[in-house]
Amino acid sequence: MNLFRAFSLIDSARLLSGQNPDNYVKVDWVCYLRDEPLLPFDRMIKNYHNLPETGKARLWIERRANYLLSQPEVDELKEYLEKQYSFSIEVEQVDLPVSPENLVEFNEKDITGTIILRDRDEPFSLSINIIGMVSSYRDLINVRTVGELLGEIDRRNEM
Repeated sequence: MNLFRAFSLIDSARLLSGQNPDNYVKVDWVCYLRDEPLLPFDRMIKNYHNLPETGKARLWIERRANYLLSQPEVDELKEYLEKQYSFSIEVEQVDLPVSPENLVEFNEKDITGTIILRDRDEPFSLSINIIGMVSSYRDLINVRTVGELLGEIDRRNEM
């Protein structure tokens, strides 16, 4: 089984009514509160057996592994986002087993909000709970000077 990350780059005015200083926001689409992992954790997470048996570190890693999406979930999400919101999505396949430090692509400190896609009253509901983690995204088109470019490179490297 292949697992994937999915995200969208969206004009911030469509979501945040000018609250975000950047022109675009990145929305990382993740499965939220998955009941059962798509694969056994020892096949999904590199060196899983070396993780602490208990505690927050192991739980954090397992929860982030459950954020990943299967191919049918990605296909369903893509169709839903295009129909309901006219959003396009980017999809990246994850090399398995994934290192725990590579499970999360977004910097959780930068999350400015969430988009909840599943609603009981919607006619086309998703088969799993998927939410969007919204964070700032600054495109390089708006970089006007070498100093701004170097600052943007430094900012991205800190993530």
